[in-house]
Amino acid sequence: MPPVGQRLRRLLGSRTDPVARWYRHWYIDLADFGRTLGRLGPVERALEIGCGDGHLTEQLVARFPDAVVVGIDVAAEPGRLYRGRSERVAFRRVTAEQLAAEGPLPFDLVVLCDVLHHVAPADRVGLVRAARHLTRPGGVLVVKDWERGRDLGTLASYVSDTYITGDHVEFFAPGELDALLMEACPGDRIVGEGRVPPRHNNQYLVVRVGCPPAQGPAH
Repeated sequence: MPPVGQRLRRLLGSRTDPVARWYRHWYIDLADFGRTLGRLGPVERALEIGCGDGHLTEQLVARFPDAVVVGIDVAAEPGRLYRGRSERVAFRRVTAEQLAAEGPLPFDLVVLCDVLHHVAPADRVGLVRAARHLTRPGGVLVVKDWERGRDLGTLASYVSDTYITGDHVEFFAPGELDALLMEACPGDRIVGEGRVPPRHNNQYLVVRVGCPPAQGPAH
């Protein structure tokens, strides 16, 4: 039997997009996150790994109107609900590792938003390393994911991901996302971090690729 989400999409038909946007906004304000990403420019080439329906891709296109924007996902029909200009925007059904193996021009900005909690813990470092490989030296890698807590948001997110999408998910404990990025990007510096409304669980970290970590005072 297909996941509940697939059956709901068939039932909703043309109403899928507005319902999906309303539903996602309960968890994350993508416009707010888009404004945060927009401050990381200038950007000529941007990549979203795990772009899903394409709603965050719309924000990338709006914030960087002159950039080439690529969205990739392993799910069928990446970007299927995308509503925006089509020139210089491309969606592909491919993994980050497969794209990296193609040796494309590196990207100024690479974004993973709510992807890693869908990935088995043993595979997360490899995915982040592939994302880093796709980021040009001096460019930025932004990783946003859900930090679990004892709150209604975490419970609702777990139920949604498990029973609606049909995925097995494991959210990050406080500090785990930082540790993961330090392991996957040991020669780089975390230059920014923050939370995306309306849920404090929405943690993001900004990594400057090729920028060594700051050294502490000599002893």
